[in-house]
Amino acid sequence: MPINPGDEVIFTVPIRKVKKRVPRWKRAPRAAKFVKEWVARHAKAEEVIIAPEVNEKIWERGAEKPPNKLRIKVKVEEKDGVRVAFVNLAR
Repeated sequence: MPINPGDEVIFTVPIRKVKKRVPRWKRAPRAAKFVKEWVARHAKAEEVIIAPEVNEKIWERGAEKPPNKLRIKVKVEEKDGVRVAFVNLAR
């Protein structure tokens, strides 16, 4: 079921899958691509735009240590496709 335009959904992306399958120095770049692919698959979207804060969170600890999971907010827009924003939830 695709997400309707104007809707916002919070997803948890399992980046750990990437960390097991790529060399250590390629983990963060591959994690960024994986987030785009994962959102496109789950939101049934063709174009995915990742916000800079999501990319910064992936690269926060360097190329070798991206986070295992990432909570993101996905917003579907009619013209631009899908926008991905970082969710900062205080625990």
